[in-house]
Amino acid sequence: MKKARRLVGAVFILLGLVSLIHPRVEMPARKTEVQVLGQRLLIETRRIVTIPSILSGLLIVAGVGLMVLGPRKP
Repeated sequence: MKKARRLVGAVFILLGLVSLIHPRVEMPARKTEVQVLGQRLLIETRRIVTIPSILSGLLIVAGVGLMVLGPRKP
């Protein structure tokens, strides 16, 4: 149980740091092929998601909390 809590805490810290360094994530949403005047055009839309820095900070704090301040045996 203790190892799992530390692993989840480390993953939270890593995700928080990555989202602080690179807060924008681009995802392809849709590709459409259209034919206009004998020419085939490819239209691609992208979805850009920006991760707020407060969420990154909360992930880091939660990770540290899981690793350090977790329940201890009496």
